[in-house]
Amino acid sequence: MIASGPVKPPVLAPCEVALMLDFDGTLVPYASETRLIPVIDPRLPGLLERLGKDTGGATVIVSGRGVNELQGLLGPIRLPILGTHGFEFRASPEAAIELESTASDTRDMLDGLDRLYTQSSAWAQKHRGISAERKALTVVVHFHDAPEMADLAYRFAREACDGNPGFALQAGRGVAEFRPANADKGSAIKRLMDKPPFSGRRPIFIGDDLADEAGFQVVNSLGGISIKVGPGESAAPFSLATSQDVLAYLGSISMQL
Repeated sequence: MIASGPVKPPVLAPCEVALMLDFDGTLVPYASETRLIPVIDPRLPGLLERLGKDTGGATVIVSGRGVNELQGLLGPIRLPILGTHGFEFRASPEAAIELESTASDTRDMLDGLDRLYTQSSAWAQKHRGISAERKALTVVVHFHDAPEMADLAYRFAREACDGNPGFALQAGRGVAEFRPANADKGSAIKRLMDKPPFSGRRPIFIGDDLADEAGFQVVNSLGGISIKVGPGESAAPFSLATSQDVLAYLGSISMQL
């Protein structure tokens, strides 16, 4: 891991690259007053639509949010999406969502999520500033309002995972998240890079949080460009300060036509 400093990433032509973009903290500011509903810059939908066309379809959202949740936030803009940390795989806008599990495994996973949500809700009620959120394929314990509870929240989550082996703890900014154990942004990116129109291009992955580090490592191994948003140690050698800087960087790629 290296300390991320003000190392600006190179700007390449859109015909050369495969753009892989985290959502929260990268394309949109991570925290807002509503916190669960991000504030989307009005320029973002048009920029993503333009990048999708400029890259010949090789622009994808890679997020911990689910595919349907992201699609609702993006509105009519349709892109490939790797959702739920890569557990949901939609390789093109028209493709069906593929899951990294069989139907029976998915039923077991949903039962496990119900158990984890019940456990998390009961634990959260005992601690001020903590809340639990049930998403489609994950459970999130939020401690944004009680950062001093981070170690305790992670300890609870690790112990809960021990009792639910199909899940793994995903640490994040202000959250401890239970994700399917076989969900991994790095593996999903590697899989996507074998498919057209991504194959044969140089991957660029932009992310901001611990969940993105696996993606950075894979992109680095493929000779790509990994970019960390915000301060902190990272496997990414390049950095941008804010989501506004991300939009400016992406806009400069689109201008290389």
